[in-house]
Amino acid sequence: MNLLIDKVPKGGLAGLKAHWKDDLLSGFMVSLIALPLCLGIALASGVPPMAGLLTAIVGGLLMSRITGSHVTISGPAAGLIVVTLSAVESLGEGDPLAGYQYALAVIVVAGIIQVILGFLKVGKFGDFFPAAAVHGMLAAIGVIIVVKQLFVALGTKAEGKELYEVIGEIPHALVNMNPEIALIAMVSMFILVGHSKVNFKPIKIIPAPMWVILVSIPMAHMFDLFHEHHYRLVGIDYILGPKYLVHLPESVMDGIIFPDFGKIGAGAFWIAVLSISLVSSIESLLSASAVDTLDPYKRKSDLNRDMSAMGGGSALSGLVGGLPMISEIVRSSANISNGGKTQWANFFHGGFLLIFLIFGKPIIEQIPLAALAAMLIHVGFRLASPREFKHTLEIGKSEFIIFLTTLIVVLATDLILGIVAGIVMNFIIHLISGAPIKYMFKTKLEYEEANQASGIIKLQHSGVFSNYISVKKEILSHSDKKSLVIDFQNVNLIDHTFRTHLYELQKEWDKLGRNLTFVNEDHLIPVSDHPLATLRASKDVIESKELVLSEHQQLLAEIAEKSNMFYTPSKTMSFKDFDGFSFIKSGRIEYAQNLITGVFEEIRFLYSEIIYDLTLDTKSADSILPALILKKESGKKPFPIFTLELESLYDKVNDLAIGQDIDFENHPIFSDRFLLRGPDESAVREFFNPVILSFIETYLAYHIESNGKSLIVYRFDGKMGKEETTSLIKFGKQLALQLD
Repeated sequence: MNLLIDKVPKGGLAGLKAHWKDDLLSGFMVSLIALPLCLGIALASGVPPMAGLLTAIVGGLLMSRITGSHVTISGPAAGLIVVTLSAVESLGEGDPLAGYQYALAVIVVAGIIQVILGFLKVGKFGDFFPAAAVHGMLAAIGVIIVVKQLFVALGTKAEGKELYEVIGEIPHALVNMNPEIALIAMVSMFILVGHSKVNFKPIKIIPAPMWVILVSIPMAHMFDLFHEHHYRLVGIDYILGPKYLVHLPESVMDGIIFPDFGKIGAGAFWIAVLSISLVSSIESLLSASAVDTLDPYKRKSDLNRDMSAMGGGSALSGLVGGLPMISEIVRSSANISNGGKTQWANFFHGGFLLIFLIFGKPIIEQIPLAALAAMLIHVGFRLASPREFKHTLEIGKSEFIIFLTTLIVVLATDLILGIVAGIVMNFIIHLISGAPIKYMFKTKLEYEEANQASGIIKLQHSGVFSNYISVKKEILSHSDKKSLVIDFQNVNLIDHTFRTHLYELQKEWDKLGRNLTFVNEDHLIPVSDHPLATLRASKDVIESKELVLSEHQQLLAEIAEKSNMFYTPSKTMSFKDFDGFSFIKSGRIEYAQNLITGVFEEIRFLYSEIIYDLTLDTKSADSILPALILKKESGKKPFPIFTLELESLYDKVNDLAIGQDIDFENHPIFSDRFLLRGPDESAVREFFNPVILSFIETYLAYHIESNGKSLIVYRFDGKMGKEETTSLIKFGKQLALQLD
């Protein structure tokens, strides 16, 4: 996928006519990911597997037509497993079918409430929740998913009801696992983890969840899970049979279950309604906002409309036996990666799932439950990975305390109490830090008109998560201004959540060609070196002001000095230089660090190490990409748009069919090694003159890409040792010499 764009895709029927091929293909690819995940999420939620498919079908075929987002995919989400399962168990009182029907009533009511909240435009309250508390809640959900699904993956069953009881049973489950079922789960997990590390395109083109299905079904046949039988291993007798496989009703109509509103007067019913409404709303807002950051066309979702659409979808889904739905982030990022342009991709995704449900029953019923459990464990681990703990601690100790408080209380009680505990802990920390109670929810500010096109907002006392909404309201009331300055001279505290929201708002203004700038922060000291760390007016925040460079940083400083350039080890959230490149397809840039900047041969030179989050895709950790940006000074002839990457055997075969690779007859080494693509072939050929071609042929390790304004260069293997870093910067300087 190339992020370079000429115009934003149209919506409605015009968008269907213009982009149906892209959206159809992407919808199909996303449906391959959604199929097993929908089945697994439903089973983990304590309901029949068909319920998950019904949710995605309703979300795709119906809600895609009214949602306020552009490329999101609607359906059931792992984050709602815990609240849905809790509703089934608490209302069913030991009767799974009754609990299912009561839970459907809960889903319908919660969906209606969410619709109302959207119409009341409460989407803005998504900005209220502290970032650390939200991440703590999601991490707790991840822990619960992993713990619960571990027993399914091992072929055993947990007897305990409380989470601590279930955790205590894990050693017993490991000792008494069913080896063949556990082997299916382990192979599935190996595929899920290994898929992202394989660069062979015929393998990459098929999503990891579908590879799990393709491998686990033959294993089900190999172990004959279709007939109940015994087998012995190391003198122990084990039972296998159809109970370890997915089961669907005989017909689609048989799988449609209607809600039972018989417990609508019970307290447990309304607790479940509140839980599902809260988690659905938070996840929907977070997911839609996150997907907006990945959209190559930089479109902005209408969060209130999206919330109402997802609420309406949940209500409709609950009426026919489905689960609550949200704009699901992993499937949405896959949609973008596969070239989805409009909400018609969501529509097609729902259509394909309907086809799978109607005609695919014989295949679906061959899927082992252990394979689905492995997928959910993988999802749960990403939510609660060590990386989440590490990142939160890097932001600051206060954020880590809030994160842990939310996590522990959720695990000990429930999601609502956990979120409340995280918010209360955040309030306590802010009060200790000197934030006035009087301005905790609505900050004191003054607005001054600079001129007709600009203004200044002067904040007082503090900027914290709970008063951000009032500040945002004031900022948006001056959105007619070309330039707006936020003055922090009289502020003694700005927390991480407040800074994060302001940064996102700043990016939105920038997209609209307006300036939102922040001044007079120098008297505030960050609690960590994270670019958006909490700022406090306290000299004892940082233990030591002395900057100690690592060996790698010392190397960069030496390189910068020898090249008459400037080096800074600090982190930055300014990503304008990275816009328009396809180097990150399913992730999100967290920040950039270790910058070398300067001008070399009239070329603006920027080296940086880009830290980007791939949890939106299939990896469970951040990646670091050392990259060079080469940009011509203003007035110079622009670069043509192109991408130069390694050419695999698959690319060579594919090129015979579609012929998109630009080859050079007199440079066979270059043509054989690289896949070169660009919308204007003549301009690309003019740029890749014999001098540049011969130069690149001597350096076969680098990806080069142009967005029309700049070039980005990085190693194919992503290595950043001393030799690799030195060579990358040397290559960039020599390439700059070849440019006109």
